Amino acid sequence: MTLYKTTITPRSNFTTPLKGDTLFGQICWAIRYALGEDRLNELLKDYEKEPFLIVSDGLASGYLPKPSMPSHLLGENLDLKKENRKKIWLSIEDLQSGNFKNVKTNDEIGYELNETATIKNSINYLTFTTDDSGKFAPYALMEMKFSKQDIYFLLDDKFKLGELEKAFEVVSKSGYGKRASIGKGAFEYSDFEKVTIKKSSNAFMALSPVVLGYDGPREFYYEPFTRFGKHGGSLANVNPFKSPILMANSGSVAIYDEICEKEHLGKAISGHSANANIVHQGYAILIATEIKDA
Repeated sequence: MTLYKTTITPRSNFTTPLKGDTLFGQICWAIRYALGEDRLNELLKDYEKEPFLIVSDGLASGYLPKPSMPSHLLGENLDLKKENRKKIWLSIEDLQSGNFKNVKTNDEIGYELNETATIKNSINYLTFTTDDSGKFAPYALMEMKFSKQDIYFLLDDKFKLGELEKAFEVVSKSGYGKRASIGKGAFEYSDFEKVTIKKSSNAFMALSPVVLGYDGPREFYYEPFTRFGKHGGSLANVNPFKSPILMANSGSVAIYDEICEKEHLGKAISGHSANANIVHQGYAILIATEIKDA
């Protein structure tokens, strides 16, 4: 498989965090619209054994997240817990060489991430009131404004870069996540570039939420993440809700007994929807790292 990267520049606020598994789902819908449903079905045919595409989270441009490991493995000062929580970014060189002490904060790398709450009110458009009682029923819509982000894509040979570019263009123009129909989640992106990195190690970090398969590592460090998914496209008109999926969040670390080469980890998720054809990205791209005490 081949690793590529693009850098996105937001053109509006986002209302959904840029996570790899959600973006994979939107790209699948974009493949259906841009390349046809037959092409999408062909790509998904062997997805449980050979994923054609794995997508990372959106990451601060030029950096990767700090691994989700105990402080003593990261070399952190245990007396500075509050400061440690703010240091979340590593250069790819520092991550691969295990120099975790070079971790940076958002301010130190000039990365902007602001969240604001916009107060909305639910309206019944048949009666033009909030509900039967007419009471005010506000709710908060969270919006995110952030700087440029890198997104990594791991492509199998059966899925061509030109096809990914066509699908990604659809996502960029239609918008990502909730409220895309009113202009949220719009972005521009740079040319896709091939990424060459060290692949051999006994420790690897995941760039998106992941579900372990049967070939799990000797040790696995992670923070839990629950995905409460919804259907997109025309499927949202029937029953939009999927069953929750418990995953290991981005930044999880897999440690193996011996030095090996790993490009990805995880498995496909199915059976969480009333529609039997629905699959979820339980895979994650892996980046090799070094852990001195592993």
